Amino acid sequence: MATALKAPTTSHGLLHPKQSSTSKEEMSLRHYSDELVTGHIYAKHCDDDSTKIDLPNYISVIESIITTADRITETVHRGSEGRVVYSDDSLASNVVIEPPLCTLHHISSELSCKAPGIEKAHETTLKIFEILENYPWEAKAALTLLAFATDYGDLWHLYHYSHTDPLAKSLAIIKRVATLKKHLDSLRYRQVLLNPKSLIQSCLQAIKYMDEIREFSKYDVKELPALPAALRLIPLFTYWVIHTIVASRIELSSYLSETENQPQLYLNELSDKITSVLTDIERHLYDIRVQHEEVDLYRWLVDHIEHYHTAIPLVFSKLISGRPETNPLIDGSTQKEVGVYESLSGKNVILLISGLDILEDDIRALHKIYDELKARNANYEIVWIPIIPEPYHGDDPKRYEYLRSTMKWYSIQFTTRISGMRYIKEKWQFREDPLVVVLNPNSKVEFMNAIHLIRVWENEAIPFTQARTESLLKKHWPESTLHKFTHQPRLPNLIKSQKSIIFYGGRNPSWIQQFEEKVEILKNDPLIIDGGSFEIVRIGKDAIGEDDPKLMARFWKVQWGYFIVKSQIKGLSASETSEDILRLVSYENEDGWAVVTIGSAPLLVGNDILILRLFDDFPNWKQNLHFKAFPNAFRDSFNELALKTHECDRVIFPEFSGWIPMIVNCPGCPRFMQKDIAFKCCHGGSRM
Repeated sequence: MATALKAPTTSHGLLHPKQSSTSKEEMSLRHYSDELVTGHIYAKHCDDDSTKIDLPNYISVIESIITTADRITETVHRGSEGRVVYSDDSLASNVVIEPPLCTLHHISSELSCKAPGIEKAHETTLKIFEILENYPWEAKAALTLLAFATDYGDLWHLYHYSHTDPLAKSLAIIKRVATLKKHLDSLRYRQVLLNPKSLIQSCLQAIKYMDEIREFSKYDVKELPALPAALRLIPLFTYWVIHTIVASRIELSSYLSETENQPQLYLNELSDKITSVLTDIERHLYDIRVQHEEVDLYRWLVDHIEHYHTAIPLVFSKLISGRPETNPLIDGSTQKEVGVYESLSGKNVILLISGLDILEDDIRALHKIYDELKARNANYEIVWIPIIPEPYHGDDPKRYEYLRSTMKWYSIQFTTRISGMRYIKEKWQFREDPLVVVLNPNSKVEFMNAIHLIRVWENEAIPFTQARTESLLKKHWPESTLHKFTHQPRLPNLIKSQKSIIFYGGRNPSWIQQFEEKVEILKNDPLIIDGGSFEIVRIGKDAIGEDDPKLMARFWKVQWGYFIVKSQIKGLSASETSEDILRLVSYENEDGWAVVTIGSAPLLVGNDILILRLFDDFPNWKQNLHFKAFPNAFRDSFNELALKTHECDRVIFPEFSGWIPMIVNCPGCPRFMQKDIAFKCCHGGSRM
């Protein structure tokens, strides 16, 4: 059980050390800092909710009493002492409460006939804490305000009926209600009551806010991370609300008894303090409400995208703005604004979600998709959703306008804050790379991230369905990922004639040179000439034979795209995907690599060291060409060498958006690869 709290003294450390030498007029609330008050409260009290009340109903009753009493007061102040006409239906509510009468009488007794000043208000506040020790914090404040409202309402109720009811007149005389009339014009009275920003109205508002915060406590704090900080402050808020109610009741009593008023400095400081408390609560509530709206929107999007499929315009509007209506889109073909319902109703919608660093290669690929869809008169629309973190960088608006000017499809406006960002990040797994989500007219996801389909197959990916993807995956992967990155005019004939082809590339020109020199040695060997030659095809050169870094950047995105698409279609494990292409992407940062195919069918993939060693070891395995075809001899010798010099591969996944495999087989052995977390500083790099 909580022990009694005493009014703070210098020896207990709650008040400022200078308190002993100050008068009541000079005493300031600065001696009751939040830190000291909070420490004192937590040392003596806990949040005991063993006795609960229906707080919303109590708040309704309190508000009804105070509002009605204030109306009576206003009629008296205007000199019109007739009966009050009730026009507000809310005051006639049928709210029922069962207040703890003895407890209310006890609180009312504590509130009555106290000396003015901070010390007495603080001491009384702590006594009320003791009386209400078994109630939750916000209930303590509400019951204290109810006790105040009961006394305040009783005074003006008696006065209101004293002109027609002898009993009311006698009771009003005993309670000296008439003396209150002399103070109705005073600023001090309106500082305590009658004013929307009065001390009592501020206390009522604070209790409403605390009740709202407590209502949010049924949510998981992981969903409302701002909630714990607000809950921790409720004891402090409760203290200042009760302290203010006590001080206000003492001021009201001074009017009735015509005794010393509260010091004006004290009332002014209380006004500032309760305003500060309200500001603090409102700040916390704003954060909680924003997070709560995000939670509700997230759940709505989960329901209406994944379960109860809903018309695309509504889902799109909720995803963007959190409301059924959102700002108009900008039509890239006309540069005019168009409504969401007008432009997207009944359409399959391709959402392009990206930062301002989207690559021109991706935009060009999407232009091909757009043109093909329009040529087919297909029922599709593309919408660009730019993800632009705040605060905006100085060149963000220009970059946005430039990118938008290159797009023929719809775009959302620059200043749009994406309300459904949590859903986009958690469900669609948007990271740094662009995300392309294909939705049907009822908002069902037809393909989670079609950016990889588009990068690998471009127009062939239409209509972005799993059936279409499975059909494309039936081709040999070199046909989809290697052939488009070479300008070898003889390649189609080589593939048609099922020729052995070695595709090669790398970061190190020296390795490329060594590779080509060793190939020439092999080609000039009589066994190679007699047994059927092979051809080499360089990856990474442009049409005029120059190295093209941009081409290679796109090359690796295509390889990764194929790997991810195939992994996604096969399921959660990458064990059934091509080990060859996984091995190839693991060589992205090696000096060199080679892919050997027979026509378009993959035979093997090797890194720089293994390939050169295999060429150097040619004298030891070339005799196999007497009874084996070149590709078979090459593959068998490669496998023997790989076993002797086995090294498992290291695969680093780029920050692709959308699904990526969490379980990956090592391309060099039958085991699953270990998953590590890597951190890379992006200092100096591009944002997003």
